[in-house]
Amino acid sequence: MLAFLAIIDGMPALHIRDVSEETIASLKRRAHRHGRSVQQELRNVLDRVAAEPLTEARRKPLNLNTVDTGVAATFDRADLYGDDER
Repeated sequence: MLAFLAIIDGMPALHIRDVSEETIASLKRRAHRHGRSVQQELRNVLDRVAAEPLTEARRKPLNLNTVDTGVAATFDRADLYGDDER
């Protein structure tokens, strides 16, 4: 799954690709059950999750290791994102 964050007309916009049909259908059912559009439902879910405190137990450690191979590495977009520039 790949997500992009952009500013469009002064407002942040989030674009998520490769969402399964099952997930989309579930979000549509949730939105209908709550009397909201899918966009409103997604904003509600994102706001609720973002407001949850990230506790130490849920936070995963980030381990970064740097290795000097003596060779300059080149990476292209597909190497980093795996999205074939979609």
